[in-house]
Amino acid sequence: MSRIPNMMIRASAGTGKTFQLTNRFIRLLLCGAAPERIIALTFTRKAAGEFFEGILHKLAEASDDPSKATELAKGTGHPEAGPAEFRTALRRLVDSMGHLSLGTIDSFFHRVLGMFSPEYGLGGEFEMMSEFQRKHVRLSVLETLFTRSRGNRGGQE
Repeated sequence: MSRIPNMMIRASAGTGKTFQLTNRFIRLLLCGAAPERIIALTFTRKAAGEFFEGILHKLAEASDDPSKATELAKGTGHPEAGPAEFRTALRRLVDSMGHLSLGTIDSFFHRVLGMFSPEYGLGGEFEMMSEFQRKHVRLSVLETLFTRSRGNRGGQE
């Protein structure tokens, strides 16, 4: 596999990040990278879903249509790739679906913390809080702090 450097794509909404990410992911597949070794992260579940759907859609089209294969081959920097190569990449991707790292930044770090929880001083099981849970816990902590500092006017302020 040829060496392709890591890349971070930062841009405003609607500027083509998903297009760039899908082509880059496919390029890595065509270079021989194992799908489960490629990490692609975004901020929202919706964007992660669009990203994964875009990869599958492009590979499926290029696997079936030589003109789409030519277009995608140029876009990924592999002008020699044809439908057979895209079909192989699609098969590898589908076979690895349970092990892919395509998702949100939050879910990635949740997995990392789960794998190394003792190293981070976390004991037992933990889970990410929903926005509602976060607000509820925050209010509960503030209430406890205010209750404890009742007699201390400076503590309340």
